[in-house]
Amino acid sequence: MSEEAKVLEESNGVLDEFARFEHFSKVLLDAYVLLDPHGKILKANTMFCQLVGIKSRQLLKLDSFEDVVQFSIAEEALHLSHILGNDSPTRIDEVTGVVKDKEGSFNLILGVYPLISSQTNEKLGVFLLIRDVTAETKLQGQYKDKAIQSITDPLTGLFTRAYFEEYLTGQVARMEALAEEERFALSLVMCDIDFFKKINDKYGHQAGDFVIRQVCRIMKQQFRKTDICCRYGGEEFLVILPAATVENAAIAANKMREAIEHEVFVFEGTQIPVTLSCGVGTIQIGKETYTETMARADQALYESKHSGRNKVSIHDGTKIIVT
Repeated sequence: MSEEAKVLEESNGVLDEFARFEHFSKVLLDAYVLLDPHGKILKANTMFCQLVGIKSRQLLKLDSFEDVVQFSIAEEALHLSHILGNDSPTRIDEVTGVVKDKEGSFNLILGVYPLISSQTNEKLGVFLLIRDVTAETKLQGQYKDKAIQSITDPLTGLFTRAYFEEYLTGQVARMEALAEEERFALSLVMCDIDFFKKINDKYGHQAGDFVIRQVCRIMKQQFRKTDICCRYGGEEFLVILPAATVENAAIAANKMREAIEHEVFVFEGTQIPVTLSCGVGTIQIGKETYTETMARADQALYESKHSGRNKVSIHDGTKIIVT
């Protein structure tokens, strides 16, 4: 048997097997293609033709499905051979599809249905269902962006005071519900830009906003991803450090303070000296409220300022230590 005759026979076989799907495939609102074992398109519905912008008769002339569409997941190529290799119905989520010679990309969900010969049990091809969820994904992203905007400060991108209090209330309640030996330390760092009013008065409020943004950028870089950095008001900031003792929190605060001290702040060609003072406390779960801890951290912050600024001080519950 010639190669051409063999291909024709295979095509007829998969088309015969596909006949079982015909009664519902015609009413599908999703795009679909029927592929032979080598990836050649044997059939495509109108929705797929609209998706790729190519007429059905042109699609059938292509050697491979990948001549028109390429898939990827998280920027890693999803090759057609992987799809054709599935031996059982498979759903593949979060797929990005790019159409050849067409700008942009699609967010897709793929349904892979291998067609198996009822007589020989041989794989004859694949019915590939393609759901375009680009619009839904974009809408979800917009809702997500709005949700993030509702709890973040527009100038700095840090969390808001309201979110700080909500998060901390939840963490304290969680700790109080645990046995004492299961609890972990929960520390707070209160920070204040030194002489910020003088920065505003001397360089202007735009310069002041610039300084705040840069300080917050460094703050997010220096603290852990699990730490909650918040703008508490004006030039004052609060950081929640889960699973950090007062000593560890002070070390982290000092690293951040030193990074700001050594940063060169230049606004419109003018260098602005910037330093930060910090106060640190750890919540004594079951013995005090978090507002009482904040008051101790505030006292430690005052001591940092009183002793010369650009310092970190600890309030351990009984005394204040300048580090």
